[in-house]
Amino acid sequence: MTQLSPAEIGPPASVNRYLLPQERSVITVRMHPARLAGPLVLAGGGLLAARKLASRSARPDIVWGAYLLLPLYLVYRGAAWPATYLTVTNERMMVIRGLLSRTAATMPLDKVTGLTLRRTVLGRLLGYGTLIADCPGRQAFRKVGYLPYPEQLYLEISGLLCREELDETAGPAYDGEAMTDYDSADPFQQG
Repeated sequence: MTQLSPAEIGPPASVNRYLLPQERSVITVRMHPARLAGPLVLAGGGLLAARKLASRSARPDIVWGAYLLLPLYLVYRGAAWPATYLTVTNERMMVIRGLLSRTAATMPLDKVTGLTLRRTVLGRLLGYGTLIADCPGRQAFRKVGYLPYPEQLYLEISGLLCREELDETAGPAYDGEAMTDYDSADPFQQG
């Protein structure tokens, strides 16, 4: 099993600045490189289209100038990819993204009522998946796509959610005193 966020390394500084003083990072993971497949296909398809249009056009410089927007978009998305993280702390889930303009969207773990893992055929082949968080009301994000190690992430986050539920339903701790209204001789006593 691959470790998601080694304890001795901790989260990167770009994530650490969004943590509250009482929080500790449990999981920090960068998005899967397959996230760049869309812009890559767009740039490749645009190159083929630009070659075809430029050979038939009276002004090929305009065609190539317009095509330059696609590789620039690919470079921008490629530069933003290393700065995009999913971080799960002991209190909340955060998606931190953006190169020029930074966005940190958060969701408290106690608001999450369920978690769904979705994997397409391509996602299973390449090793990524999408986590969908079920929560009441309007949240900053609902699903996070292109996550590596999706099964491990699902299990780790589900474990955190179950721990939250256990903490809420546990009630007051047993202090060792015997119950006063219970007669041990009658186990079916109604009280």
